[in-house]
Amino acid sequence: MAKNEDINRREFLSYCFMGSSLFASMALLSVYVVQFLLPSANKNPTRKIYITTTDKIRPGNSFKFTDLRGGHITVTNTGSEFIALSTKCTHLGCQVHWKKNEKMFYCPCHEGYFNPKGEVVKGPPPAPLSSYKVEVVDQAIYIHVDEVYRASS
Repeated sequence: MAKNEDINRREFLSYCFMGSSLFASMALLSVYVVQFLLPSANKNPTRKIYITTTDKIRPGNSFKFTDLRGGHITVTNTGSEFIALSTKCTHLGCQVHWKKNEKMFYCPCHEGYFNPKGEVVKGPPPAPLSSYKVEVVDQAIYIHVDEVYRASS
């Protein structure tokens, strides 16, 4: 014959607390597993920054400025679109310059050349220049750059 096992209120609450703690820890573990398996969901947020107006950059010309992290970026008017590229060469980090007559970016350190879209044309650079999304709204040019987080003190 089965023994009648009644639990008191204290044991019941203890079981409920342990069960809810186990459930919460499993839910937290599943969040970390999903973040590990799907890292693209952890993309850095971007900020839209006003650069200038479209009439300030004539076709074939470029406009230089410094982003939120201190990096140098050039916005170039190719005639059909505006392209924003980092001016840091992908070979050794030298500063590239826009050559208006040749319509190319030039790295003076090792004779590297990039087309207006930042793709390598000639020289030792192993990869294209970093690009940024450009948005034109009512004659105003904006680019999207990674958000800067600073640790609070």
